[in-house]
Amino acid sequence: MFLPSSNPYRDEKSEEILQALQTILGRMEKVYTPVQDEEISHVIRRRLFSEVNEKEARNTIEEFLDYAEREKILPEGVEKVKYRERFVQSFPFQPEVIDVLYKRWGSFPTFQRTRGVLRILALIVHSLKDSKNSFIRLGDFDLKNDEIKMELIKHIGQEYNGIIAADITSRDAGAKKVDRSLGDAYSPFSFGTKSANVIFMSSFSGGPERGAGINEGVQKLRAFCPRWGITPT
Repeated sequence: MFLPSSNPYRDEKSEEILQALQTILGRMEKVYTPVQDEEISHVIRRRLFSEVNEKEARNTIEEFLDYAEREKILPEGVEKVKYRERFVQSFPFQPEVIDVLYKRWGSFPTFQRTRGVLRILALIVHSLKDSKNSFIRLGDFDLKNDEIKMELIKHIGQEYNGIIAADITSRDAGAKKVDRSLGDAYSPFSFGTKSANVIFMSSFSGGPERGAGINEGVQKLRAFCPRWGITPT
């Protein structure tokens, strides 16, 4: 919409209306100019963090990729060079975090794609503010955190509140039993809970793609961790 900057018929009231219209049109423009898929990682990182230590990020990514290559947990068909590029763009989030939220959860009509990803990841970052993790994986999503849990289940149904408790977060949940079964040396790492988090987050889609559909290597990739250097906004 274009209106002349100088108009003899414009009074104070019409000026208020014009400003209101421009505000509305500005919001509409934002709604109808969706972020391109290849830009999403950059947009999310810029919105959530005022600064990322690029040198530390690259060192952490190399450490992780060396581990992943050694343990053969990079998914079949994934090239190390391309994965590194994606990780540099998405750090401190593992690329799969963005993929699962934006492509799978983002297919729910209620999710709002970029805004939905930002809302959830802001909660995740806040929940991990005292963590010494090197980066953020799907396994790090704290489904015991009510804000995070409710932000997710509002898209899939309140019945999952009880399912999450029974399978993942309550003391008698299967995931917690796995944590305890690994013994004192490994129980602090909560491998059972982190694996269950990965499966849960990877199991939902608003489109035809349903079910986790992830093999053991991918699950390990999304649940593994080493420390980080980032500054939240």
